[in-house]
Amino acid sequence: MKNSNWLSYFWKILWVVGLVLLVNISFNYENQIQQTARETYSLIPVIWSKLFISIIFGLYISLVFVKKWSFNINPSLFWCVAIPSILLSFAFPILATLSSLKSLPEYIASSSISFWLINVSSSDVFGIIAGLSIILSFFNARPSNKNQ
Repeated sequence: MKNSNWLSYFWKILWVVGLVLLVNISFNYENQIQQTARETYSLIPVIWSKLFISIIFGLYISLVFVKKWSFNINPSLFWCVAIPSILLSFAFPILATLSSLKSLPEYIASSSISFWLINVSSSDVFGIIAGLSIILSFFNARPSNKNQ
């Protein structure tokens, strides 16, 4: 095999080692945040930390999919996937923070849209998709086709 082929294997193995380290660091960080939340009786830091950890995992996962690190924006991926995913992932932490500060109006807090946003955005999936699609939309490996 060529030397460049071995380099490709090396980078993938290094990525897996980095993933294990990232999982370990995020697990320890989450445990610290949960301990603090138990002492202060506030779940807001736990909610925000889960959001940022999921975005960081999405950013890290995207490193495997980028083939060429040249800035080539994909506007449809950015505007149709990344931005809505960011908005949906931030909806639950913002609603929870405003609710805990008693700054959320009652008609918004009791609306069915708020309950739907909480159910949909409380999953970490949107944070992972947001991080993944941000990197892929800025470093799109697919060449643009002028004829389309």
